[in-house]
Amino acid sequence: MRKCFMLLVALLVPVAAVAADVSGNWIAQITSPSGSISERVFTFKVSGNKLTGTLINQSVALATFEVTGKPKMTGKLTTQTGSPLEILEGEVSGDDISFAVKSFMMGNEVKTVYKGKVSGNEIKFTAETKIPEGMTSPSGSPIRPMPPQELVAKRIVP
Repeated sequence: MRKCFMLLVALLVPVAAVAADVSGNWIAQITSPSGSISERVFTFKVSGNKLTGTLINQSVALATFEVTGKPKMTGKLTTQTGSPLEILEGEVSGDDISFAVKSFMMGNEVKTVYKGKVSGNEIKFTAETKIPEGMTSPSGSPIRPMPPQELVAKRIVP
């Protein structure tokens, strides 16, 4: 009995240490307090426990198009906002994933740190944007720290 238990433990321990397979494309939809919708598209590449890739921010709007003499067309209009952001400091350990991206806000470099938990085809993230101390708006008022943002990314299945 003891040998069977030890064999079972030996087989299960390596499985627990294997990083979740997050390679590929993922998308998270975010609704702002004002009701506007945006999306974040993540492209992940994993090598061992190292995570690299890009993040693209997109604006989303429902739009209606009219052409004289044709029926109205209604659909989702998605536009990319800015260049893809490189994923930095990326790691995957078991079901945990973490990385950072750097962007610019009002001429200042801003770092956003993502920490998440993978569950099948979903990743539940907390994103925290680090506002540089002393950063001010164009009017000169100080920019306050942003609260952490919760978002869920879903795997894009080809």
